[in-house]
Amino acid sequence: MKIWYSLFAILILFSACSHKKSNKLKHIPSLQTIDKPYGQLTKLEADTTKVRDWPFLIYTPSEERIKHETPVILFVPNNTGKATDNFDWEAKQAIKDARAMASELTEQLPVIYVTSIFPRPLQYEQWRIYTHALDRDVMTTSHKALARLDLQAIEAFNEIKEILKERWGIETDPKIAVMGFSAAGMFANRFTALHPEMVKASVVGSPGGWPIAPQGEWEGRTLRYPVGTGDFKELIGKPFNLQAFRRIPMFFFIGSDDTNDSVPYDDGYDKADQELIYNLFGKDMQQRWTEAEKLYKADSINATYETYDGVAHKVTDQMKEDAILFLKKNLQ
Repeated sequence: MKIWYSLFAILILFSACSHKKSNKLKHIPSLQTIDKPYGQLTKLEADTTKVRDWPFLIYTPSEERIKHETPVILFVPNNTGKATDNFDWEAKQAIKDARAMASELTEQLPVIYVTSIFPRPLQYEQWRIYTHALDRDVMTTSHKALARLDLQAIEAFNEIKEILKERWGIETDPKIAVMGFSAAGMFANRFTALHPEMVKASVVGSPGGWPIAPQGEWEGRTLRYPVGTGDFKELIGKPFNLQAFRRIPMFFFIGSDDTNDSVPYDDGYDKADQELIYNLFGKDMQQRWTEAEKLYKADSINATYETYDGVAHKVTDQMKEDAILFLKKNLQ
């Protein structure tokens, strides 16, 4: 019985993560083969021979727009808001989001827009791996395709930079910027903490009830990832780089009526981490927002926290305008 159960589990795992090529991507031209990338959405195909198992989307602004500047890759992690084993749907949502925001962002900012198409599986125990939030399970899973999505993203950035330079002579900034809202905000915030030496600026909206604390310990309690940075050495093989983290300009924003809290849910945080957050920083999400700001100030982090009155879990025009102004100021 145990053998059959194990075989069944393996089949489910394979099924949930085997559709790395989506029909929805067929009509998107490839960055590797297109004549010119300017002013359109292109794709970087999945490449399981490397670290990277999943495709990415890229929007390069017009040639006129970037020929006199060194653009920065602006990474906006994908986020669908729910778990599913339909990778076509994941790809469709990523394309939709890219088409909704990439053109505007690249017109107003000196950036090349990049987004991931990471799955957020539903079947078997994979629903606990909150890929779109870069949660603890992503860092510890033995399932290669879902593991260390931060490193998969870095591999994609390096490939994109190399292709742009070799094919069209487009030099990009050595660092990247990151931006995200909700689960994508969690991904952006956690990626910034994991790899601060490569981030030029970070915009984080409503990051699931708790942005990662720059401290490894608080009131005598260890703050392990993603509550804090206390176990980075054991988890990723290098300690938290506080000095590099301090140098990054960060913009955090949330609505005063936002109640979208991932802390109580098991796909967001392990039970031990849930209790730790509640005991140290409170059960109320808005209260924790204030506590998080105090922690960032305590370590002299270059972070701006904004709360928008009367706004629930959404991005308003004012939030978007403020985020763009922040990036415009800090990407020059």
